Amino acid sequence: MTEMERRHYELVKLVRERARGYFRTAVRYTADDWSVIYRRGDLPDERPQRRSNAIVEKIREREPLREPDSPFGEFESVVELYEGGVFIVIRESPSAGVVLSLERGAAESLASFVVECERTVAPET
Repeated sequence: MTEMERRHYELVKLVRERARGYFRTAVRYTADDWSVIYRRGDLPDERPQRRSNAIVEKIREREPLREPDSPFGEFESVVELYEGGVFIVIRESPSAGVVLSLERGAAESLASFVVECERTVAPET
């Protein structure tokens, strides 16, 4: 298992422990590839590849709201809340990251949860 695979394994483990049944999927992406690293077993099988691909394409096109030299510093993650769910994008580099999909109930105490996810996939220094 590579270091990156170990960090993704740890992230999935963390999200499963913390979000329990609210955790739907985790998709790892790079500039030219993506793969599902977790998918809850009870999700319908209809078109998951097409949906994941469309989400990853939109994430790759997304520009941060602030410039890197802003007082806020570097972009790290984004959370999108929807009526029926939550997407969290944890950025690992300018061209790679992980997209987490959760049920809306996972939005409680979301800020501390996102920080913990970021720390889990961050390279050790």
